[in-house]
Amino acid sequence: MFRTVNYTITSCRLPREFDGFRIVHLSDLHGAVYGDGNKLLIQKIHQASPHLIAMTGDMADHDRNSVSSLTDLCRRLLKRYPVYYTPGNHEQGLKPPAYRRLLNTLEGLGVTVLENRRHTVSRRGAFIKLYGLVMPMRYYKDPARDDYAGNIRFTAADTRSSLGRPDESCYSVLLSHNPLYYPACRDWGADLTLSGHIHGGIIRIPGLGGLLSPDLTFFPRYDGGHFHEDGRHLIVSRGLGNHFFVRVLNPPELVVITLACPPALRERGLP
Repeated sequence: MFRTVNYTITSCRLPREFDGFRIVHLSDLHGAVYGDGNKLLIQKIHQASPHLIAMTGDMADHDRNSVSSLTDLCRRLLKRYPVYYTPGNHEQGLKPPAYRRLLNTLEGLGVTVLENRRHTVSRRGAFIKLYGLVMPMRYYKDPARDDYAGNIRFTAADTRSSLGRPDESCYSVLLSHNPLYYPACRDWGADLTLSGHIHGGIIRIPGLGGLLSPDLTFFPRYDGGHFHEDGRHLIVSRGLGNHFFVRVLNPPELVVITLACPPALRERGLP
């Protein structure tokens, strides 16, 4: 079973109208099912009462049932919530027709697919922006691949090439599956970045963190949880499913994020 993890992200850039805005962050489901038709997962999401759901990739993979499980989950969630989805490396690793078919199916259901795209979310006349960054597969370090390049880098300039410049007038939330390159997202200008991919490091060692990332790096820097750097925030989900090895001291998790204005601004009624 999974646990529910709650974070509060406070920012003076957040419009007052979005104070208390809740995001449920789902990542790395890998076709896992919690109860009949994901009933247990959906119940926990209902308890969180989110304003939107953000999916940051690897929700489906090559398992023959994972795509149908994902589309069924989205169909059920869309009855109550807007759903935003950015693919991860496992969706990208599908054969091109299957990958495009998956994205088209999700869009047909009403999911907003953020494949190097942006979307404006409005509330009571105020706005924030959601962005979805999809990195080419060469940026996923995998020593088992023939094209593996250990010194490859992804920069803020690369992020601009994919997404353009951020709208600096709006609070920005960036969905980006791989947190390995978080400094590029931070320097690009994302106020809050949501990621997954690392699975919490698979084996959690108290006092040291997650042991291993999918690229077989020991003790990855952004293994899971909340990171605050240069006034920007990153939340890395430890994921709801599994794809390699066995989790130890590292339960799957459902992430709930509450956006908040600083108390002083809230009390003065300023955006």
